[in-house]
Amino acid sequence: MIALPIILSSNGVASELLFGDGIDVFVSDTTKEVRDQWPVINLDTTIPTPKRLPVLARDTSGQPGDSIRIVYDSTGMAIDTIRNDSTVSKPLFNDLITYNADDSVKFSINGKKVYLYGNGFVKYLTSELKADYIVLDMEKKEAYATGVPDSVGELTGTPKFKDGAQEFEGKELRYNFDSKKGLITEIITQEGEGYVQGQTTKKMSDSVYCVVHGSYTTCDNHDHPHFRLRMSRAKMIKDKRIFVGFTYLELEDVPLPLFIPFGFFPITNKGTSGIIMPTYGEERMRGFNLRGGGYYLYINDYIDMTLTGDIYTNGSWGLQYATTYRKRYKYNGQFNATMSKNHVSEKGLPDYQESSDWSVRWTHSQDGKANPYSSFSASVDMSSASNNYYNGNNINDIANQRKQSSISWSKKWPESPFSLSGSLSHSQNSRDTSISLTLPNISLRMTQIYPFRKKDKVGEMKWYDNIGISYSAELRNNIQTKENKLFKSSFERDWDNGFKHNIPLSLSFKIAKDVTFTPSLNYNGYLNTKTFEKIWIPDTSRAGGQVVKRVIPGINYSHDYSASASIGYTPTIYGMFLFKPGSKVAAIRHMIRPSFSASYTPALKPLGKYTKEYFDGEKYVEYAIHEGLPYTPKTTIGTQSGSISFSLDNNVEMKVRNDNDTTGDEQFKKVKLLESFQIRVSYNPFADSMRFSTIGLSARTKVFNNKVDLNFSGTLDPYAVDGNGRKINKYHGGIGRLTNATISSNFSLSGDNGKNKEKKNEMVGGYYDDYMDFDVPWNLSLGYNLNYTKTYSSASPKGKGDIRQILSINGDLSLTPKWKISFQSGYDFKANEVTSTSFSITRDLHCWEMVFNCMPFGQHQSYNFEIHVRSSMLRDLKLTKRESFTDSRLYNR
Repeated sequence: MIALPIILSSNGVASELLFGDGIDVFVSDTTKEVRDQWPVINLDTTIPTPKRLPVLARDTSGQPGDSIRIVYDSTGMAIDTIRNDSTVSKPLFNDLITYNADDSVKFSINGKKVYLYGNGFVKYLTSELKADYIVLDMEKKEAYATGVPDSVGELTGTPKFKDGAQEFEGKELRYNFDSKKGLITEIITQEGEGYVQGQTTKKMSDSVYCVVHGSYTTCDNHDHPHFRLRMSRAKMIKDKRIFVGFTYLELEDVPLPLFIPFGFFPITNKGTSGIIMPTYGEERMRGFNLRGGGYYLYINDYIDMTLTGDIYTNGSWGLQYATTYRKRYKYNGQFNATMSKNHVSEKGLPDYQESSDWSVRWTHSQDGKANPYSSFSASVDMSSASNNYYNGNNINDIANQRKQSSISWSKKWPESPFSLSGSLSHSQNSRDTSISLTLPNISLRMTQIYPFRKKDKVGEMKWYDNIGISYSAELRNNIQTKENKLFKSSFERDWDNGFKHNIPLSLSFKIAKDVTFTPSLNYNGYLNTKTFEKIWIPDTSRAGGQVVKRVIPGINYSHDYSASASIGYTPTIYGMFLFKPGSKVAAIRHMIRPSFSASYTPALKPLGKYTKEYFDGEKYVEYAIHEGLPYTPKTTIGTQSGSISFSLDNNVEMKVRNDNDTTGDEQFKKVKLLESFQIRVSYNPFADSMRFSTIGLSARTKVFNNKVDLNFSGTLDPYAVDGNGRKINKYHGGIGRLTNATISSNFSLSGDNGKNKEKKNEMVGGYYDDYMDFDVPWNLSLGYNLNYTKTYSSASPKGKGDIRQILSINGDLSLTPKWKISFQSGYDFKANEVTSTSFSITRDLHCWEMVFNCMPFGQHQSYNFEIHVRSSMLRDLKLTKRESFTDSRLYNR
């Protein structure tokens, strides 16, 4: 490389040129470059040989297009200059062409070509080309690139071409910089999640490619992909789709008799609408089936919809609708609805069953940054009683008998004590088809304010400064009924609705250290839209009669009030036992938290009469007209009541020497011997009998370096029972009767000591999200639960104990980095049987995945085997074999 500085005089003539025996120089201004049919070479940089090179010079005083011929003598001094005011031809290139090579660069002056050897690189505009051998034809504006054979004849350094975001590799490449068209041999390029390979590929434009004898795969093993779709010809439109002609499937280089005459694959970064292929299957009880087929509709980046269906040869069918929506920094959610008609077995057979089912699931969450003063959330799970039984995808769905829903909205005003909230709630039990629905439940709240407390009060608080008042109001409409009666219910007769507001007035102050006294007064007002009337109707066919309850529509307002006072004492007591210096154990600390509280409610008369009477033929019977309504006032003269409560909580810790510490910063560490041991009991001095409550016990701790959790809870009854097993007002003696106790323990171990516990994938619907965690060699969790209850009756006045023990186990094991086994099971010692058991085997097949799920025995015995492509775009390319629990004759509920 030789430096070639050029200094131009004011008239544009080169006054000094330290190079060669002759050179052509072209002069232009600083804004418009005039180019010869050679690449632009900056004068202040190094240029390669040969000595004669056309060079672009710039000078503001020179005229664009002026040609200067400079003649040098043998010493290198300029001896003559000739200026031609001729017009320069149109430039060949619109920008600089940057090129280099590790080995060498050769120029052909007559052929107007540049040869690059050894890791050559060419850049022009947004195009980049790398190869071990590159030829630039300046006259044709073309580039040719290929690899160089190694010692065994294999090509190395084959072309890699990049044009903007588009990248591909090939064995041989020709590219025209002017037309931006190219021809590539044995191309490999990535399109979306997959790779396109082609024997011959023609680049038609920046976004269109035509391929002859190509293939498409999501396997990144380019030399021998595990599977591919062989295409006779194809047309690729960048970031949109691939159109293909005759295409067949090839597995491990073996052609399979699975083909399509034509088709297309979406490859856009954005979502696209399209058909969802169904899954073929067979069930002995419902026949052959096609499941999950339908259409996916991409609306925009924020919302989409999916509509799929199932059909069985015995007449069963199902429809599923799903939508997902998201607005960044605002909210996101999912909505799913299904309906199905199931025919099990054949009509006329003893085991024939028919079921019409439905389900609605909706989740919605709001970003906390969207609105700090308003929130909306939803978690809805509603379905018919038998929906999960026939349409559940896993053991948890099938076994779930209880469903709950909640939709809530809240609004608060800054610098104001008021807040408003509304909610919808639902619960149902699929076992007895009962359902409870609250629609709506609206609440207005005012947080406690202190009307006598000055805003900027200085000094000590007076007792009246602690007087607080608050307000709450609630409007509710609810129903409790059976599933088949919900949509046939009458709003006036079956729905219960009303309004309630509450005004509490309280005062709290300390009368001594750790002793707090709190008197309070409450007013409650109730508004109901109906009342009840009971009528006695004699029965002439037999002695006696019956009571008929009827609804009396109309607004009814009622109210009551209550007053109470409580006192609480909550000290903390410490005990310490110190060991001798140098001992392994330095100290043991016992912390005791006793808590005493007492409350009193005086007898108060009701604010009104809300009862009526009916005559049953012998006597008058009093009843409440609001009986069973959501808001019911106190209807009788109150009696004084109160309670004295006591609880005692214990915590024991040990301070031991830390042998693992070598720095001296942490010579001792704390070890919890007993995290908590609590005793609770209360006493009602105003009760006429059995004034003591049951004694509650609970304890918890961790052992074996916090790996094992131990929990205990139990109840002691201080009163005895008579010969018929009924509790009487007589002390049992000792510490009382143990009526129930529960001991539970959980133990977890893993190959990584729990470090990757949060990263483990959860199985959803029989599939694993993204991929299984194959890095953890094993994980094991054991749970043990022992429950003891003792019941009394006339047949067993001394009590009959019942013990139930359940051992549960679940975990996973990686046989190899590619094999994973997961399982869950348990054993019921009382029933002497294994609890619900399932296991799954997953095999990572690189670009494929194999999943086997099985419930080997029990009522829901079934299995599902599937091999599918891991790419979501080709997820329909799969092989499935399943057997549902409905195929078993033992499925009858």
